[in-house]
Amino acid sequence: MSRLPEGRREVTPSRRAVGKRRGPDFGPRLGVSVPISFGLPLMVVGLFVLIAALRGGSLALGVLAAFLAVVGVALLASGKRL
Repeated sequence: MSRLPEGRREVTPSRRAVGKRRGPDFGPRLGVSVPISFGLPLMVVGLFVLIAALRGGSLALGVLAAFLAVVGVALLASGKRL
């Protein structure tokens, strides 16, 4: 394959040159991905609110808590492991 002229560059480099794409994270220092950092607190808060809703008998609060817990578990399951 012939080389490109000197004044011309590739707009998008090939995948070989770029390598694999990584998911969003908070950087190499923490080593925690964004889905885990949001999923775990959502799951914990959802479970605590669900317990409070069961003790208080509030259906709307129970539905909200179950939704938060399910979203937290889904985010936690989609992220990379620590």
